[in-house]
Amino acid sequence: MKFRPVSGLLFMYFVLIMSGCRSDSTDNPRAYVEGQMVAATVDFNKIRLKIISNNIVTAQTALQAGGSFTLSGPISNDGFSLTSTEKIKSFKAEKSGLTISADSMQINVPKGITYLKFNEIVLTK
Repeated sequence: MKFRPVSGLLFMYFVLIMSGCRSDSTDNPRAYVEGQMVAATVDFNKIRLKIISNNIVTAQTALQAGGSFTLSGPISNDGFSLTSTEKIKSFKAEKSGLTISADSMQINVPKGITYLKFNEIVLTK
């Protein structure tokens, strides 16, 4: 049997595809965050939310009509932050251990939490 370069390239391509990124690995966690923003005088069209992990923006979104949001992105094993373009006064979430940063611009999420639902995030203004 003669080895053909095309067969070798196809085999190499197959091996690379089968050994690619695996989303089910615990070595590659992802955050999924959803919720509702509440504010009396804030224009929801101007607010942006970001997932930041290891000082890298991994996801970004604008709010939907009425202040609801959903975003998802890769995170490190050290936790992540949900960052807003407006100051956060308070929040209600289904998980505990979350804190508001000193500048009130982000909610810090400890490691181990990858799914998070906010019943409300109240903005100051």
